[in-house]
Amino acid sequence: MRPGRTPEDRLREALRARADEVEPSPDALPRIRARAARAWTGRLWTIVGTVAAVATAIAAGVVAVQVNRAPRDNPPAAGGAGHSPRPSLNATTATISLPAYFTNHGRLYREFLPATAMTDEGRIEAAVELSLLGRAKDPDYRSLWPGTVKVNRVTISQAQVTVDLGGVGAKPDDPKLAVQQLLYTVAAAATYTSIKHADGIRLLVDGRAQPRLWGAVDTGGAMRPGLLAELQGPVWVIEPDEGAVVGKTFTVYLAGVVVEGTLDLRVRNAAGELVDERTVQLSAGAPALGEARLQLTLPAGRYIVEGFVVSEKDGSEEWIDDHDFTVG
Repeated sequence: MRPGRTPEDRLREALRARADEVEPSPDALPRIRARAARAWTGRLWTIVGTVAAVATAIAAGVVAVQVNRAPRDNPPAAGGAGHSPRPSLNATTATISLPAYFTNHGRLYREFLPATAMTDEGRIEAAVELSLLGRAKDPDYRSLWPGTVKVNRVTISQAQVTVDLGGVGAKPDDPKLAVQQLLYTVAAAATYTSIKHADGIRLLVDGRAQPRLWGAVDTGGAMRPGLLAELQGPVWVIEPDEGAVVGKTFTVYLAGVVVEGTLDLRVRNAAGELVDERTVQLSAGAPALGEARLQLTLPAGRYIVEGFVVSEKDGSEEWIDDHDFTVG
């Protein structure tokens, strides 16, 4: 040992020698970002399944919904989380894929749909219009709002979003779920703007605040929507997307809030013949939201992929979510 070398000196030399063994990699940052994105995906679904992300504060005759964390939708999403692709933005055409919520089985389901929107307000307005007018790709998904509804205007002030609707019309069969369809679409779309999340959502009809919208929103007290786990469809087929064209080997991506994290997968061809059927174990069981990815290989042709759960009471198939797709 050289004279005057302390234990701290030896430790620094050892660390420096170890650092010299590691060659800097030009692609390290992308790999780190990719790992971070995958980690965020798992955290998002846990948040979605266990946290009430939206709270409403109502004052001065205006509906105000407080959003602690909007249903953001990284891959995986219903998003939103998340369980869907990040939006793709073309700088020339300003075409972006935006999240829009629809209903099926009395629950909320989400799709990402293309829209042309340059501004923050325009993106939210486009997503709301797609949602309320029921412009889903999946024919099973629909809107609870009347076909006469329109978006008069969307404004943003200090991260508070105001949506002014027109043509609201008659009361739907499920007014509370209809309101949730709107609120979650606004909250999700806001995550694809510069404000990142909506601190509050104000709802107007033809420029006027609504004391009660179809009796579903009471401004005399705070409205607290249920958990996403109670509003969202228990089984989602995320990939292949409705109408997608995939390669012969492709990914089936499923998510859900189901007992013991177990659901069933079935694939049929265009003739209705069964080509694949199996039980799939998700990453988590209810009340958390689990997910699973698996690879399938099929010959060219049209298919339907179905995700569902089997009732413990009578063996019936419940919460079926299906997508029509093509293997190219």
